[in-house]
Amino acid sequence: HRDLHSFPTRRSSDLFSVMTDLNSIPALNEEELEILGTLLDEEADRNDSFDFFAIHGFITGLLTGPTPYDDQAVWECAFEAKTGFTQEQEVTVAKLLFALSKEIQAWLDSGQDFPVPTDLTLIDDEGEPPLESWAMGFMSAVILHEESWYADREEEVAQHLFPIMYASGLFMDEPEMADIDEDAELSDQMCANIPAATVTLYLMMHGGS
Repeated sequence: HRDLHSFPTRRSSDLFSVMTDLNSIPALNEEELEILGTLLDEEADRNDSFDFFAIHGFITGLLTGPTPYDDQAVWECAFEAKTGFTQEQEVTVAKLLFALSKEIQAWLDSGQDFPVPTDLTLIDDEGEPPLESWAMGFMSAVILHEESWYADREEEVAQHLFPIMYASGLFMDEPEMADIDEDAELSDQMCANIPAATVTLYLMMHGGS
């Protein structure tokens, strides 16, 4: 699992400038992000649970989909039944995840391309790319409520989900995914579609498109 120390820095340079134009979006500050990232990373190392990027993607997927958001689903899917958190840490994580869900909801409602919290590439020299972890989390939310996701406009939903499906690595045995993997430029182009695809899916699921 990667450490997340670079995340708040990358986030502050890429996203905080946008947030000055969207003052209504509630944002976790850098200290809160650092605390949440560290606690999630430590738990991922202990129990192979979701890291920060996976849980961010999972919450995004839950909020994007047609099923009402459920805090309990986050805990049940992201963590083992018994975590290694102290009682105080568990309260902190729950509070910060709730705040993160509000921030993600606000971004989805803004109608802007969704700010995925990592570089939009699967090329990474340090192990598992953060984008793969994020997309895996998102697809975990889709799979959890698959029937609801595909109940209407199945083909159109699948089309917009395709970049996230590709980045998740969960479907790497599919021939079309392997073809993209062989072309680094095509792979990056596919990943670059994820922010716009996320907003399109959200609008489709919530009557805005």
